[in-house]
Amino acid sequence: MDYLLRRRGKVTTGLSAYAASAGIHSDDLELWIMKRLELLRLTSRVTPLLGLVATLIPMGPALLALSENNTASVGENMVVAFAGVTLALIAASLSFAVLNIQRRWLFEELRMIERARAAGAAVTATGE
Repeated sequence: MDYLLRRRGKVTTGLSAYAASAGIHSDDLELWIMKRLELLRLTSRVTPLLGLVATLIPMGPALLALSENNTASVGENMVVAFAGVTLALIAASLSFAVLNIQRRWLFEELRMIERARAAGAAVTATGE
């Protein structure tokens, strides 16, 4: 959705509105960006761990079935294990890609805000 809005020239991140507040510095804006991206960052980092858990849980019954020479049960549990890790890795990859794109967009907007402030400060400094 953000991509479509950006193509139309409408940036609605809230960073510019937050930057318009009196006394907001670049460090405060960077902290706002970090807070905004925190959920995506956690998702991209935790999802592979959950995939490992999804792999290990069915491995117990698979090993038990292996000790009983029940190859059908081993195969069923292995399918569940590999499906879990595959889905987790896909989710981690997608969230990581979205995280990096949004981070770039937010820092581009931050840079535009900093340039606008510098240009405003330069105009007032030369206008005095």
